[in-house]
Amino acid sequence: MEETTPAHLTAILADAAARASEDAAIIATNIAGTVVYWNERAEALYGWRTDEALGRNILDVTPTRNSLDEATHVLDRLRRGETWSGPFIVQRRDGTPIVVDVANHPVLVESRVVGVVGVSRRRPRTSGPHRPAG
Repeated sequence: MEETTPAHLTAILADAAARASEDAAIIATNIAGTVVYWNERAEALYGWRTDEALGRNILDVTPTRNSLDEATHVLDRLRRGETWSGPFIVQRRDGTPIVVDVANHPVLVESRVVGVVGVSRRRPRTSGPHRPAG
């Protein structure tokens, strides 16, 4: 995978800022999956402080052991330029699994994927971890 250039990082951070919302955790990674942006809602939802999450690979931070294969598959799709959204089982820093609704978006520079921005919100506790059909 190619190195993240300053122009790529600027594009990733601009996309993350554009998707900012008071009630959403916003996480941005470079193409390799290294966390480059982690907002306060991500801190609250996932239990990692920003300084702890930055520089880590997203696959080492958010998926549970049981959802790691699926998370890897989703990341591969994003690297091909596809978006992905739906419910996903993740874990907090202490290992507690939670179900979140996630919308992941590839960040493009000159038609090449250079990163990913994910927007996640905790699902209401009444909703089960089922996956929608299709």
